[in-house]
Amino acid sequence: MTDLWVGSSTPQISRLTGSRLSAAADAERPAFLALHPGAARLYAVDESAAGSVAAFEIQGASLRRTSTAASGGSGPCHLSVHPAGGWLYVTNYGDGVAAALELDAAGDLTGASVTLPHSGSGPNADRQERSHAHSSWVTPEGGWFVVADLGTDELRAYRLEDGRPVGAPVLTTFPPGSGPRHAVVAGDLVHVACELSCAVVTVRWDEASGLGQVVGSAPTVTRTARTGEGNTLSHLELLDERTLVVGVRGADQLAVVGLTDGVADRLLAEVLTVTWPRHLTVLDGAVLVAGEKADLIGVHPVVPGEDGSTVGEVAETIAAPAPMCLVPVR
Repeated sequence: MTDLWVGSSTPQISRLTGSRLSAAADAERPAFLALHPGAARLYAVDESAAGSVAAFEIQGASLRRTSTAASGGSGPCHLSVHPAGGWLYVTNYGDGVAAALELDAAGDLTGASVTLPHSGSGPNADRQERSHAHSSWVTPEGGWFVVADLGTDELRAYRLEDGRPVGAPVLTTFPPGSGPRHAVVAGDLVHVACELSCAVVTVRWDEASGLGQVVGSAPTVTRTARTGEGNTLSHLELLDERTLVVGVRGADQLAVVGLTDGVADRLLAEVLTVTWPRHLTVLDGAVLVAGEKADLIGVHPVVPGEDGSTVGEVAETIAAPAPMCLVPVR
């Protein structure tokens, strides 16, 4: 199995090699990680009220901190990097601010940034009292920086000039109370895990306008939550061109969702996993799941089928303190 960088709610980034976890660097609540596309740099959020982001030089199995910058808001929860390097994008859940942080040629933070605040709310009074930026990505054609806003039920698209966001956002509206969280892009289709409605929603993206159109959706859970916290979606990934997998916290399961002509439209399977699946990655014929409240990483086999791949039951668990993000080592 390919090695993984493991982010967590503990003050440490770890490296997983086979079934062995080792400390790679000290960090402040590194709940989400991202890799530079070309340079030997790993980035980590500090998911705290006064948020920050750190860059680390990759030195074999260890990391050396090279730079730190403010995240532009509170509670940073997600990172993405421009495909050409040059900019690191961070979303701050606490106050909804998204930010672009400039990188130098080595991949280190220069201190220059663009902050993108937003306002609004949704019908869920407990979770949508204000904007909550939850993830971001650059469109495949490179023209837009897109933010999923859980609090306002919107995708916010900012036009890019050499990786720098400019102007006011173009807004794509989701069904009220959806709570868009994380997304996976497949050509001109974007599949979004809606944390609050527990649906996977497919959007058809128009690069010229920066607008998306909702073209389909699928449920993800029939089980009730194991605790009183309810069911909420976390992260999702494609298994192949006909299926995707998404984590469901509460029911603590992986949901396999079917795609027809690329559009999510049906729930195919529900497979129990490690407690509170915060993040997952598909790697080497397996789905690896960060079970935040289990202190475990769960390993599920990917099972090919005539109608698309599915996921088997947990085949192995690996001890890891409060794992929250899994990033394959390049």
